Order: sequence, then C-alpha cells, then structure tokens
Amino acid sequence: MTAGDALRIAARFGVDGIAANELGGGWVNENWLVESRKGERFVVRRYDRLHVTRRAVFFEHAIMLHAAQRVPEVRPPLAAADGDTIVFEDGRFFAVLPYVAGRTGDRGAAADAARVLARFHLALAAFRPARPRAARSVGALAWLRDRFLRFAAQPHLARKLDWDALVVGVTRALTRVLPHAGRLPLATVHGDPHPDNVVVADGRVRALLDFDFAHETERLYDVASGADAFGRAVEGAPLDLAAALGFANAYQAEARLTDEEWELVPDLMIRRNAFLVWYIVSRHGQRAFGDVGNADRYARRVAELDGLRAEWRRRPA
Repeated sequence: MTAGDALRIAARFGVDGIAANELGGGWVNENWLVESRKGERFVVRRYDRLHVTRRAVFFEHAIMLHAAQRVPEVRPPLAAADGDTIVFEDGRFFAVLPYVAGRTGDRGAAADAARVLARFHLALAAFRPARPRAARSVGALAWLRDRFLRFAAQPHLARKLDWDALVVGVTRALTRVLPHAGRLPLATVHGDPHPDNVVVADGRVRALLDFDFAHETERLYDVASGADAFGRAVEGAPLDLAAALGFANAYQAEARLTDEEWELVPDLMIRRNAFLVWYIVSRHGQRAFGDVGNADRYARRVAELDGLRAEWRRRPA
C-alpha cells in the first residue's frame, strides 16, 4: 500500500486528503494517517488476509457502530456514499477511521481504561448480531489444549516450546472453569484491552481502538485480559498483582463482578495467554516454517498465572 493508495481510499469515504504517512504498530493490519485539506486527520486501514475474514470485519464494524452511540471513547468508522463502512479492492478490505490524538501504551491509565471497558460491556448488552463471532472459555481452553498437543507432535515445533507445561496449565484452568461455566455472565467483548489499544490524552482515556478480536464470550475474559496486560510494567515483566487487582477493582466500580468471576480471573488470564501462544505460532508459521516468534513469553505466563491463583484468591475483591 502506498500514500497514493491511502489518499484514493480516503476519497471514497469523502475525505479530501492532501498527505498520507504510514503508521507504525499493529500485528496484522496496515494503517496510514491521512490529513485532509480541512486539517482533519483520519486512519486508512487495510485489513490483512491473515486470520481476517469478511464475516470478522463486518462483525467488528457492527460492534463499533453500535458502541459509538453509547460510549464516546469508541469512534465509528466512516461511511462511504453508499452507506457501507468497508470497501473491497484487490482481495483486501479497507476502511477509514477517525484519528484520535494522544499516546498509546500508557499503563498509568489502567483504572480509567477499566471503567471504559465496563461501560463498553454495558453498552453492548442489547447488541444482537445475526451471526456473532462467539466462543466460551470451556470450549476455547479445550480447543487450545488440542492445538498444543498437535504442535507438540510436529517435528519442526516439538522443541520450540514446553508444550507439556502448556497443556498442563491449560488443562488445570479448564478443570477449574468447567463447574462455573454456565453461571458466568456473557458479553460482547473487545478481545484485546491492551494499553496499546487505548489512546490517552490529558490523563484520560480518549479512545478504545482495534476491535479485531471482538467476540461474544464471558465478560470476565476482557476483565482478565485487561488486568493481565495493564498489570505488567512492560511486556516481558512478571505480573504485578497489585496493579492487576487495581484494574479489576476499577472495573467493579462500573459493573460488579460476581464472587465466581473474581475467583476465576487468573484462569481467564491463562486463556488469554494460551490464545496468544497459538496465534503467534500460527501467524509466524505461515510466514516462516517453524518460526514461533515471541510465543515463549506467553507460554511462560501460563505457568506463572497458574502459580498466582492462591495469592489472588487471598486478596479481597
């Protein structure tokens, strides 16, 4: 994708662009910042083919459009003249989104991010798509365990990670979640409430970004994912239990968790990190045979979180 491509796509959504520059970051999608003649700024996004389907993109946009009417931190995609928010060219999907000025990666905004996440869940309570992307933690954990067993049986991957430890950690989490699964409240979740997906300006969260992993599941998955992501000083750091608790408690100020949910936070953190192991291994494996990227970071977290459960339960909700 070139600057000219970004300007051309922006024009299809009514943006009279005069300059375009590629934005860094993002694992899969390509993003370009476009400035209009009026001085406004927009992001042109090209969705990559990897792990992206037509259904997924349309579902993501439906969530953003619904939430934006109720949560000011969610900014809706622009619509073209025909009303569509997505265009399809040369086998790729494109969209144009408002640009929100500020910084990402600010872990100091954890409490505000948790409150925005809670309001997002509440706003999506009445969201009823015809074909939602859906998962449940019991099924997800069982599926991940199966994938890890398959990876362990492949010669080019068998020695890349400690698959036995991953299988044990995921199985233990599955065993603990199973008796409570039917009573855990469901929600349409963001799927990746990470500091890099939150824009902060003047000490407040101004935007919640990137709904690529949004789906319907237990709302606790988002709470646990946010506590895990905001609870680490940097990506490679161990979990700061006090910071993770702070995120969960800030969420509770907007939407109260049940006692069962609170107890299972570490197990849903395990689900998040196990998913990231699968995602990274699959993604890198498609680009370079046998490459597992930085999946070992998330594999180590599974064992770490399994060991933190007792301490988490001793802390008051």
